[in-house]
Amino acid sequence: MPEAEHDARAIAAHVLRIPLSQLTVQQERLLTTDSLAAMDVLAVARERREPLQYLLGCTGFYGREFACDRRALIPRPDTETLVEVALELIADLRLHVVADVGTGTGIIGITLAAEVRGLKVLATDASVDALALAAENVGRHRLDSRVTLAQGQWLEPALSEQWRESVEMVVSNPPYIRADEIGSLMPEVSKHEPRQALAGSDDDALGAYRAIIEQCASLPKLRAIAFEVGDGQAAQVAELIHATLPVSESIVRKDLGSVDRVVAAVMGAPER
Repeated sequence: MPEAEHDARAIAAHVLRIPLSQLTVQQERLLTTDSLAAMDVLAVARERREPLQYLLGCTGFYGREFACDRRALIPRPDTETLVEVALELIADLRLHVVADVGTGTGIIGITLAAEVRGLKVLATDASVDALALAAENVGRHRLDSRVTLAQGQWLEPALSEQWRESVEMVVSNPPYIRADEIGSLMPEVSKHEPRQALAGSDDDALGAYRAIIEQCASLPKLRAIAFEVGDGQAAQVAELIHATLPVSESIVRKDLGSVDRVVAAVMGAPER
């Protein structure tokens, strides 16, 4: 199986501490007993369907490498679509301060800050463990001066006196899977990734969107909002935004699988 071969190669490269591209070049390299034992441990864990990213302790996203472990959801390629929409809005609206809500590994906020010179990011999460992981990634990419991490439920930290008058955009990939559907997901997801980062609240799994949108209404300088959404949720999330915020433009963007993956909106001119 191609996936199994890829995983085996990735494990070998990880243990040998060489780039994956160097495996073929070093195929005649003699392996030590310790290296063989380490590879065997990781291979057995992968056979038990533990996620490769957790076993390796890192993953790639938008051309950068990030620490990744059980403290947060594994970044997906679909989320790069959310980043692309956010970058377009930041450029078009000339935004300077963004809140990344439910930051997890920190990949969204860190990527935005790395891509946009001078951008300030407030990255929030309710999980202290996830924030500790995000802090590792902020340090890895040397963005401590522009990415601030804060613990709190959704946008709570952004509503503080320090941030309320400055946040211009909210971006989030919140939990959006129905709780009764998690058991049907791949074992790598259902058995190993943090449930609180997967399961959306309320019967329709849209509870996180409702909470964040309601909090957004208290941000006087808000110009834009962008969400990642699950398959079939785009229209409902767009309706929730329109019902609460003064939307002047709506955006729905498909991912590489042609699923409506991002719902975004631009607000009217902010209060002065």
